[in-house]
Amino acid sequence: MKNKFAAFAMLFMAVFTLASCLNDDTDYVYTDDSAITSFSVTGAKRYIHTKTKKGDKDSVYTTTSSYTSYKFVIDQNNNTIYNPDSLPCGIDAKKLVCNVYGLNSMTVYIKNLKDDNVGIVSNTDSLDFSEVRELKVMSNSGKFLRTYKVKVNVHKEQADSFFWASMTKNADIEQLQNVKTCAIKTAEGKDRLFLFGTDGNNTKLYVMNNGQTWTAATPKLNDAVLTFDANVCKSIVTKNEKVYICNAGNILCTTDGNTWEQTGNATTIKTLVAASPLRLYGYNTEGSLLASDDNGATWTLATIDSDASFLPTNNLSYTCTALRTNSNSYRVTIYGTTATGAMAIWGKVDEGNKYSENQPWAYYEVSTENKHALPKLNNMSVATYDGKTYALGTPDGMNDSNANLYSSKDGGLTWAKDTILTVPTEITSNKENASNTPNMALTVDSSNFIWIVNATEGNTWRGRINRLGWKKEQTDFTE
Repeated sequence: MKNKFAAFAMLFMAVFTLASCLNDDTDYVYTDDSAITSFSVTGAKRYIHTKTKKGDKDSVYTTTSSYTSYKFVIDQNNNTIYNPDSLPCGIDAKKLVCNVYGLNSMTVYIKNLKDDNVGIVSNTDSLDFSEVRELKVMSNSGKFLRTYKVKVNVHKEQADSFFWASMTKNADIEQLQNVKTCAIKTAEGKDRLFLFGTDGNNTKLYVMNNGQTWTAATPKLNDAVLTFDANVCKSIVTKNEKVYICNAGNILCTTDGNTWEQTGNATTIKTLVAASPLRLYGYNTEGSLLASDDNGATWTLATIDSDASFLPTNNLSYTCTALRTNSNSYRVTIYGTTATGAMAIWGKVDEGNKYSENQPWAYYEVSTENKHALPKLNNMSVATYDGKTYALGTPDGMNDSNANLYSSKDGGLTWAKDTILTVPTEITSNKENASNTPNMALTVDSSNFIWIVNATEGNTWRGRINRLGWKKEQTDFTE
């Protein structure tokens, strides 16, 4: 690490002289190309924070291992080297052992951090990559020198860490009951949240843009002020970045909460219960489940595989997720309680490909032997997040602060209290006053934030598992 870079230029001259002495009749042609062709981290120390067995104290232990599975991109156009997938949190970037190879076995040099001196990169000695470093490689002809900027990315936060951030409190939403919230992405690629709730007579609407604060909407249809009946807050779905509601039999949609469009007029639909990018689903005034392929203009009877009495009618919520195995196909699931008060879950696969069959709605019967069924929840909201289904609510019969967040890994068949996500500790209520039971709503936006609103206290929280917010770096380059 002590030699000046100019010093090893003399080395190439010596090589040329030696070659000519060995055989005067042989001409040697040395390439003018120079490049680094491979970079990997073969050894690093990692400091891992954990809890003691009792869980009351933090402890730290050290591991040393290879991280060759973390691939480094070599951008030959811009002479940069970096790892798109950052090394795990806790890696000591000041002591990395790296394998670096140059074209045609060219020697690779590293510039000192404090001066212009350079040294040969060794595949056994540790190097400091806690900041951007310069690697240099010279062509075998000695004519061309190439310099690369190397950045080794290391996560600053634990991948599965999660915490709730409290948003600005809004006293206006404290008056709302039966709240429901949903999220869409705007045409500009921003997230927009909607909060519906009743004031006892009508449904009110609040909108939040870019995680700022709730603002009361002024809904209008053809410049006429819209009034939503009290049932609207039970009839909210999203489809293709629009929010749909059923208001006195009319199907309406919006992208901003203020300007509304009517897509279905004087239908027999009483409540919208679910949606996919392909269809809307709703109950008519007779309690039958119907489907619409044209955003609510016309409706047909949906096929179900069990007795209609098992369909949930109260405390309704739904999820819709795209299938990984089939394009233009979605799994739609409805959650709620039946007329008898029992929990009920129904699901179907919605397909939009040519010649695909229309699958019936299937009743997910819960066996009496299932010890992990979803308990009956009041004020229930359901959403999908990080490959799981989450259900938020207060267990039936509890008028206190025992609001719980359950998760399911199998699409709603079995449930457990989640090990990563729990409800914010600030969600509290007066055990002696049932009216103060948390009045909550749950949703997820396109930026992988999960949101909880407790209208009882006017509070809103959002959180995100760290790894779901990590930026995806470019890995493919073209000239």
